[in-house]
Amino acid sequence: MKTNTASRLALAFLTVLLSTATAFAQEHVVQLSGIVQTGGDEKAGLRGAAVYVPHTTRGTHTSEGGYFSMPVLAGDSVVISMLGYGKQYVLIPEDISTHSYATTVTLQEQATELPTVDVMPWATERDLRAAIAKVKLPATHTPKVNVGEVPGEYATDGPAMDSEASAAHGLQQQQMQQQKRILVPSDVKLFSIPIRYK
Repeated sequence: MKTNTASRLALAFLTVLLSTATAFAQEHVVQLSGIVQTGGDEKAGLRGAAVYVPHTTRGTHTSEGGYFSMPVLAGDSVVISMLGYGKQYVLIPEDISTHSYATTVTLQEQATELPTVDVMPWATERDLRAAIAKVKLPATHTPKVNVGEVPGEYATDGPAMDSEASAAHGLQQQQMQQQKRILVPSDVKLFSIPIRYK
């Protein structure tokens, strides 16, 4: 009895194993490779484009020159997409007899328009308007600048001058200001450390 049950169990196990192996043998694995490029006059490889089979864990990204390679099954529909470009689909034929399939995919630029978002410091525009209406602004205020005393001779007491006299007067004032900067008051010591010679 025990040998009969063991043999039946072994036979059932072999049947399940062979049917699983047959199912896997029916799925034909194909190495899909190709280049993803931009449309238009300049055909340049797109780096970072997503290449994947939807609803599976199979996928990859294109390399620097737009090259990709990944295993797929016969009959798979492969999606190639990238931000700023339209999607493209590649259908692997179900009756493919080779173990490799090569393709070149051209993605066309597609502008994606995002909806506008209004960001306000208050929850609603009505709250914002109410807050602005409550703001009390100070009365207009003209700042007073203290420029010091202006000697009368510079402002109105001087003689009327033509352009040459005005230029000469300006140079004279400039020289006086430079001399004031150079003069050292007599009560300031230039050197506080005495120097002794031996």
